[in-house]
Amino acid sequence: MPKLLKSELKYSGKRFNVVQSIWEDDNKKQYIRDSVDIAPAALIIPITDNNEVLFIKQYREIIGEESIELPAGIIEPGEKPIEAAKRELEEETGFKARVIEPLTEIYSSCGYSNEKLYLFYAKELEQGQKRLDDDEHITENIYLPLEKCIELIKQNYFKHANQNVAVMQYYLKYYKK
Repeated sequence: MPKLLKSELKYSGKRFNVVQSIWEDDNKKQYIRDSVDIAPAALIIPITDNNEVLFIKQYREIIGEESIELPAGIIEPGEKPIEAAKRELEEETGFKARVIEPLTEIYSSCGYSNEKLYLFYAKELEQGQKRLDDDEHITENIYLPLEKCIELIKQNYFKHANQNVAVMQYYLKYYKK
């Protein structure tokens, strides 16, 4: 089992830190591992009474285009994942959920980041109040039938692996025709 010898903070930013660590393997060989240290996040798959998935359309500066995605956001220090899910759902879509349940937990890319995502599904949606963060550019809500989402996943339409996992997990665990 590798042994951590030393870690050094190389960059500290608003959303994440970059850490460089020196490790030693069982053969006493040392190596460097760079990693992104980021707060956990909650991602929600909101399901309407008609089995439609509620997505948001959001401009993402990093990729330079609009993206159709599920509502999600960072879990604030001291906040429980389910509370973050409730908050993000309302802030980004303008809807609350009378039912919100855990779906699964995943790591977004454990080869270089410790980001853990808590996936939830939400049902029995009711009107709330949209409250976007200053740096969010959500332009609209989009409703797609769950069956259509599965077809779009097969066609590689959605580029967010995390939301593909959420939709497929929900579909496989809970969807009934």
